[in-house]
Amino acid sequence: MMAVPPSILAVDWIAPVAGAVIAASTIPPLLALYFLRLRRSRRVVAATMHWRRAAEDVRANAPFQRLRLSLLLLLQLLALGLVALAIAQPQVDLGLGGAEKIALLIDRSGSMGALDGGAERGTRLADAKRRAVDRVRALHGGGLFAGPAPSIMVIAFASEATVLCPFTDSSAQAIAAIESIEATDELSAISGGVELARSFAASGGEDGTASSSVPAVLEVYSDGRIGDLDGLSLRDGERVIFHRIGGEDSPNVGIAAIAVTRMPESPGEVRVFARVVSWSKSPTKTDLELRVDGRLVAVTPSPVELGAAMQDAATGALLPAQTQAVFPGVQVPAGAVVEVRVTADDLLPADNAARVVAPRLGGLKIALVGRGSFVLRSVIQGLSPASFETLTPEEWNKRVATDPLTPDAFDVVVLEQVTPQSMARGRYLIFGSAPTGTSIIPFGTKEQVVPRSIRSEHPLMQYVNLDDLFVASMAAVAPGSDSDVVVEASEGPMILTLSRGPLTLVYVSFDPIDTEWPFQRSFVNFTANALAWLAAGGLPAADEPLSPGAVAAGRLPAGAQSPSVRVSSGVTAPLSLLEGGRFALGPLRRAGTATIAWQGGSQSAAPTSLAYAVNMDCQAEGRLDAADQLQLATNSVVAQPSRAASQSVWPWLLLAAALVLLLEWWVWLRRT
Repeated sequence: MMAVPPSILAVDWIAPVAGAVIAASTIPPLLALYFLRLRRSRRVVAATMHWRRAAEDVRANAPFQRLRLSLLLLLQLLALGLVALAIAQPQVDLGLGGAEKIALLIDRSGSMGALDGGAERGTRLADAKRRAVDRVRALHGGGLFAGPAPSIMVIAFASEATVLCPFTDSSAQAIAAIESIEATDELSAISGGVELARSFAASGGEDGTASSSVPAVLEVYSDGRIGDLDGLSLRDGERVIFHRIGGEDSPNVGIAAIAVTRMPESPGEVRVFARVVSWSKSPTKTDLELRVDGRLVAVTPSPVELGAAMQDAATGALLPAQTQAVFPGVQVPAGAVVEVRVTADDLLPADNAARVVAPRLGGLKIALVGRGSFVLRSVIQGLSPASFETLTPEEWNKRVATDPLTPDAFDVVVLEQVTPQSMARGRYLIFGSAPTGTSIIPFGTKEQVVPRSIRSEHPLMQYVNLDDLFVASMAAVAPGSDSDVVVEASEGPMILTLSRGPLTLVYVSFDPIDTEWPFQRSFVNFTANALAWLAAGGLPAADEPLSPGAVAAGRLPAGAQSPSVRVSSGVTAPLSLLEGGRFALGPLRRAGTATIAWQGGSQSAAPTSLAYAVNMDCQAEGRLDAADQLQLATNSVVAQPSRAASQSVWPWLLLAAALVLLLEWWVWLRRT
C-alpha cells in the first residue's frame, strides 16, 4: 500500500494586486528622484576647473542622465520591495491547505475518552477539539487584505455520524459546533461521516446550490482505531488529512463481557461470570471487585493474571490477552444491578467496569387460560409472579366480552390448547392451538418433527437447548409478514413471534405435554424467557446489557404514574410513554446504568424501578495505542503533524524591511 504524500510546498498570494499597486506607486518615484536629484557638498578649492565632478554638476541637470550605482538606492529599493511583498501577503502552503471546502471529522468514540489528551491529562476528545479549534482559527486568520477563507464543515462520528455544522464561512459558528461535541462510549465508524461530507460538498451546503467539482478536503481528528476503514476508498481528487490524537504506548485492561445465571440448587443465589482483556504488551495483574447496586460484596481472592497482547502471525493484528473469572454463590435480588470492576488504574475508565441487571420475573401479573395442566402451572408459580390466575376458556371469553381491555390488566396471558374468541390486544404465550384473527394461517398437522433451524441469539432462546426435542405432532402454520420464526423444522415453524400494534404473542405450534420437553431444564428457561420478553412488550428485556448507542425499550405496568429516568451522570428527567405503557429511551451513548422509576401501577402501590445496563465494547475500543496512519481499502494516509495549513510570511517581510531601513540609515550617517 502506498501512502498518500503531502502536497508540494507552494506559495499562495492572498492580496497580490495590493502588493503590485504599492510597488508601482513607490519604486518608480524613488528611481526618478535619483535621476533628478543633484548631490552637492561644500568644498574649498582653488577653482572648479580642478574638480571634474564638481564641474559636471554645474552643467544643466538633464532629466534622463545615466543612473550611477548607489548603495543607498539599492537598500531603499530593497525596503520598498519587501513592504510591497508583505502587503501582497504571501503564504507558504504546508500541504494542509489550498482547498475551497474543508470537512473536519472528529472522532468521539469510546477510545477517545482515554486520559492522555494533553498536559492537563484531559481526554483525547478534548485534545482533538482544541486542535480543531486552532485549525479553524488558522484557516480564518487572514489580515486586512486577506482573501476568502475556505468553508468549514464539522462532523462528529462514532457508531454513527452527525453534522454539527454544514459548510460555513463563519469561524465562530464552526468553533461553537466543535466545542458542542459530547463524548460517547460507542464504536467508531467513519464511512457515514465521509458520505455526509461528500453529499454536502456536492450540493453546496445549506443553500443547496451547485458546488465546484473539486471535492472537500477531509481532515480526520482521531486515534486511528476506526472499525470500517478497510471499506473506505478515496475518490478522484479527494484528499484526507489525518491528525493523530493519543500516544503510542497506552496499555489498558477492561471487562469485555459479564453474565449472571441462577444456581439451580439455590434459586436465591447466582453465579457471575466476567471476561477480562488486556491490551498491554507486557503481562499484567489486577484485582476484580463485584458490586451489587453499588455495594461491594466480593473481591477476587488473588489478582487475576493476564499475559501480554500478541501479534497474530497470519493477519498481523494485535490480539489482547484474555482470561475469565467467576464469582459463585452470590446473593443478588431480582432486578439488581450487578457490576464487575477492574481495580487497576489505567487511561480508559469507561471499560474498567461492566454491568448486567439480574433477571426480574417476580412482580408479573399472569393469567393461565385453558386446561391448567399441573406442569405448566408449576413452572409459572415457580417463577414467583406477583399474581397468578387460572381461568377456563369460558371465564376468559366472558371477561373479554364484558371489558375488551381485560388483556391489558395482565402482563402475560398464557393460552394452553385454547383459542379465545377475541385476540385484538394483549401479550400471549400460546401452546398448541393456532391463534385466530392474525396473519398466522393453520393448514393441517405434521408428525414426527425435530427442529432444524434455531436462532440461538434470540432472547427467547437464552440458555435453551432443543437438541433432544422430538415432537410427535404439531400444527402446520404459514407465518405472515409480521411474524418472526425463531425455531423451524423442515415441516414448518415450531416457535414464532408476532407483533402487530397492541398485540404481541409467542406461539409454540405443539403441545409440550405430548413431548419430553417439560421434564428438561430448557422448558423452564424458555417459559421464563418468553414471559420476560412478552412483559417487556416484545422488546429486549431489562436484563440484557446494551451497547453504547442502543435504545432501551420496554413496557411499564398498567397504571404507572410519573415515570422518570436517571442516568449514570445523576441527571433525572421525565419519561414519555407510548400506547400501552411502552417507552423508548435513548440512544444511551455512555457506559453505565439508566434507571426508570415510576409510582403505582397494577402490581404495587409502592415506587418501582427498572434498570438498564450499558457496557463499552472493550474488544473494539479498548486498544489505546494511536495508529500512525489510516489504512484505507486501497491506500494509507500518514498522520500529519499538528500545524496550520499555511504559514504567513508577511510579518517576516516587514521585519526584514525595517532592518534594511536601519541599515540604510546607518550607511547614510557614515557618508555624512
